[in-house]
Amino acid sequence: MIKQWIRRRKFPLIGGLVILTAMLSFFVFQSRQKKILRLGVYAGSSWDVPSGKEYQFLDEAISRFEKKHPNVEVRYESGILKEDYSSWLSGKIVEGTQPDVFVVPENDFNLLASTGALANLDGRIKKELDTSQFYSSAYKAGHFGQNQFALPFESNPVMMCINIDLLKKEGIKLPASDWTIADFYNICKKVTKDTDGDGVIDQYGSFGYGWEEALAAYNIELFNKTGTQAYFNTKKVRTALSLVTKLKNLNGSYRVTLKDFDEGRVAFFPMTLAQYRTYKPYPYHVSKYSSFSWSCVEMPSQKSSLARTQSSTSLYAISAKTSQSKLAWEFLKLLCADKKTQQQLFEDSQGASVLKSVMNSQESKNLLQNDSFGARALTVNTLDSILKKATTAPRFKSYNTIYEKAGYLITKSLEDDTVESDLSDIQKDIEDELK
Repeated sequence: MIKQWIRRRKFPLIGGLVILTAMLSFFVFQSRQKKILRLGVYAGSSWDVPSGKEYQFLDEAISRFEKKHPNVEVRYESGILKEDYSSWLSGKIVEGTQPDVFVVPENDFNLLASTGALANLDGRIKKELDTSQFYSSAYKAGHFGQNQFALPFESNPVMMCINIDLLKKEGIKLPASDWTIADFYNICKKVTKDTDGDGVIDQYGSFGYGWEEALAAYNIELFNKTGTQAYFNTKKVRTALSLVTKLKNLNGSYRVTLKDFDEGRVAFFPMTLAQYRTYKPYPYHVSKYSSFSWSCVEMPSQKSSLARTQSSTSLYAISAKTSQSKLAWEFLKLLCADKKTQQQLFEDSQGASVLKSVMNSQESKNLLQNDSFGARALTVNTLDSILKKATTAPRFKSYNTIYEKAGYLITKSLEDDTVESDLSDIQKDIEDELK
């Protein structure tokens, strides 16, 4: 009787062991299978300047990540042009095949964040990330509403590049970082002249200083944070735009060109860091970078205490539908918050790191000292100060579309010299868009 009972129990026991063994084998097999982390990127620079190391930096970062995570393979589709990337990404999102981690197109962040395409990072950031390591404006670029939906990757601030030789020839002292709009205009007025006596102006104060630079100088915000109000028809905006008109009028009917600056006949040129780091003026490509000595300082402002800098920031985000959220977060941190990665980015790319520690490192100091423009052209201290004073554009869903329209209307008004009469109409047009 006992033997029969043992025999009856033996088969269920053996069956259970077989099932357990199969399950263990399955889990071992699964653990040995490669996990795929999909990455969305475009070819080249975020700042529309030449880039000779399109994927080298990214491949090195991926190699480091895969070495730390042997069971993971990071894949990306190469050859996607920046101008095609937004359409490519939106197509992937519609299909439900979006990458786990991806560069967020600058003009698409507000839309993607507002429509739930991006993962909310607040919980992980609170537990694992010290946000004070980032420059404030760079970090805020990934904020929408009350939440953080992306981390900053690279910044591209605007700074004022100065022809030292021209100012020295005119007996003008090099501006300090706390210079004002009044200083800027007075120098432009002094250097704008006919230098060869033929009755034609051939030396100019500035090139490329437009309405956006003027509004930043006066610390003007055109919208409230939620995008429900606009502030175009104000005395402060009129004053800022009148500066642009006054600068243009110094040159008479002549429109100053980049070639004039390249040839050393212009004192000031607002230039992004990426433009500065890739600047090779025609016709000096072969022999040298420029025909004059450089320096770069912060942009002038209405008051030195209110100095603000325009800056763009590229962002990386995680898909809200990723099935690899932990791995995606680890890779996001490697790209954006890892000092080694960010230091390499500053060396390989054209913009600035978003980490304060990188921009103040000895490696960064050496890099700027050894560039083709000379050790005094742009210093770590100047660049750090510029990045600390950078501004962040408003974050509401329709901002990019409305700002583009506003830019068109303001530019046309300046060209027609009708700013005084146009601002009230521009205000009304923008208010209609905000409704």
